[in-house]
Amino acid sequence: MIELHSIPSEQVVLSTLMSLEQVADTLVEQVDISDFYAGRHQVIFKLIADQHKKGESLDPVTIWELIRINNHENDVSEKYLMELTGRITTTLMFDTHLAKLKDLSARRRLQDTSKLISSMAVDMATHTAETAVSKAQSLIQNLDLGSGEEKLKHAHEFSKVAISEFMQRHQALHDGVAFDGGICTGFTALDNKLGEISKGDLVIIGARPSMGKTTFAQNLAADMMINQSLPVLFCSIEMKGHQIAQRLISGIGDVELRKVLTGKISPNSDDVKKISTAANILEKAPLMIDDNNRSTVATIRRSAKKVQLKYGKVGAIFVDYIQRVTPLSKNNFGRSDKDIGEISGELKRIAGDFECPVFALAQLNRNLENRPNKRPMNSDLKESGDLEQDADIIMFIYRDEVYHKESKDVGTAEIIIGKARNGSIGTVRLATDLAKSTFADLSPEYYESLDEQGVGGGV
Repeated sequence: MIELHSIPSEQVVLSTLMSLEQVADTLVEQVDISDFYAGRHQVIFKLIADQHKKGESLDPVTIWELIRINNHENDVSEKYLMELTGRITTTLMFDTHLAKLKDLSARRRLQDTSKLISSMAVDMATHTAETAVSKAQSLIQNLDLGSGEEKLKHAHEFSKVAISEFMQRHQALHDGVAFDGGICTGFTALDNKLGEISKGDLVIIGARPSMGKTTFAQNLAADMMINQSLPVLFCSIEMKGHQIAQRLISGIGDVELRKVLTGKISPNSDDVKKISTAANILEKAPLMIDDNNRSTVATIRRSAKKVQLKYGKVGAIFVDYIQRVTPLSKNNFGRSDKDIGEISGELKRIAGDFECPVFALAQLNRNLENRPNKRPMNSDLKESGDLEQDADIIMFIYRDEVYHKESKDVGTAEIIIGKARNGSIGTVRLATDLAKSTFADLSPEYYESLDEQGVGGGV
């Protein structure tokens, strides 16, 4: 008799989830408890899935502690768990064995359904032939054919959603209230150009060093968490958490960063009160900072889950910066195109899974330094192919004063929009005061002066 289960394959899948923690968070969602035939394997997977939902560790020691706490020692012994996790596993093995488990679990469901249909066929007391056939058809139609099947819907289902959102937006505008739709940047000129940033968008912010990309990202995050009441996750791979907080206090309080860093302020100065007020605002803001300098997409996903548990949702995720994210497939040759493509693809999936935009900062190639016009373009993104493809929005920061000390544009930055799925490409100018960690909309007077000079505002 053919057995519709594979204990070795179940062991490989469980061992991978507990042993390869860097990738486990992206793999566990592909598995269902019904994929396992053995009862003890179902126990182990349920604990793994519960940990995944909470954004907690899936390692064998943690799982064993949970087995003991939940009185599952009769189902799973410590010796068996250690033998299980002692297996050598790879993500390639995981994919192969999970596919086998999916096939076997589907066959088990088919077998169970066929047994039920057989019993109905001979149950003349309960079913007529007509009702038995009808019930059998219903059972077959309700067989779970896989998660991809539920994505198939008639276009009308999606059009209903689109029309419903349109009516809600229309009513919100009529009533003068905010609509809980996309995300704003907080900069009027930039929002006019981009429109809303949609939930699920991957936004790339690229710049050469000293252009202020981290400050710009922190300004975006500050507006979202303070003015839009959105829970924000800031993954800082380059700076420690307290350094991020210092810059946020500088920007929110409109105080020079050096004063926040050195404490050299007169006790009676207004800056003391500004710093205190900014710190109080930051204390109440829905902001979580992950300053793990070895972040992977798995740790970013795990942090996002914790934000979701704490606040009920994730409003936006910031990653500073994408080339510093540790790739899942380690190699000895530094970051490759494949690594960056894998990371950007996973960040795009994280955006979709948490229904929030992900803002990923990116370094640009040095090659642009050799051009007379050093304004960035999409091709200047390091390993740009996949970043360009995965991104919904690409923005670059250019400050002319970095290259030309006598520039007439001192104190301003160009935000160059190189890609915008739902907005317009082009350039927006913002005022800068990096000493106070601040970008801001330019005054109407600035644009009037440009018009008088016959220069255009670039918006």
